Amino acid sequence: MNKPNTLGNSAARLLVAFLAACGLSSASSVIVPTGVDWSRGESIWLKEDGTDTQAYFAGVIYISLTDSGHQYDRDTLCVDLFTDIFLGVSYNTTVVLPQQVSGKNLNRVSWLVDNALLPTQNQSYGSLLPQADFVTTSAQGAGIQLAGRVQASANTDPQVLFWAQTYEALSANQSSGLAFVYDNTTMDTGLAAQMLAGPLFQDGGPAPNPVAPDGDPTPNPEPSTLLLSGSAAAAIGWHRHSGK
Repeated sequence: MNKPNTLGNSAARLLVAFLAACGLSSASSVIVPTGVDWSRGESIWLKEDGTDTQAYFAGVIYISLTDSGHQYDRDTLCVDLFTDIFLGVSYNTTVVLPQQVSGKNLNRVSWLVDNALLPTQNQSYGSLLPQADFVTTSAQGAGIQLAGRVQASANTDPQVLFWAQTYEALSANQSSGLAFVYDNTTMDTGLAAQMLAGPLFQDGGPAPNPVAPDGDPTPNPEPSTLLLSGSAAAAIGWHRHSGK
């Protein structure tokens, strides 16, 4: 049986998500994925390379962010597919804005984070969406991760598909640059780990780094690589169930 404390798996291992070619992050900022929110996420089925595959989790992941000696608790979503991240493991991180990440339409993901996820934690932030569209259920949490994904299997939760399609439609032509993006690397090797996106809290936490992870402060996403374009929006915690 696969390890229950992982949020990721590529091929026969953990899937999750990001093809970020990033340098080492600031040593003063560290994140630890501390858990998942089963009330805003669930285990799901999708078709991968023609095979029905059960994911360990899709939805909201909790992190603890330490910066300059101060600790902040955050809610986040994983971004894209195919990079590992593990619960309870510390990662170096650089906090950036969505528009600082080239090759991904994270401004659209940011709009969903701002309007569907953030108001569930603090409604004083407001939203352009009605309260019924806020992420408050497991199907909504999984759906917002999978908005745009087309590889549904016969076992995929119909409610998850409904919300994936709903969030895909709601975010069409929308954009926001007001989310935090956590560009993570492993502490021992400096290799890219899962990139996370979450609400931009006004709580005195770390300000975004003024330079993008790839050194380009004004990237232009390419249409063929945009999230929410029919392949996968924000995806979290893939985990094959091998039955072992």
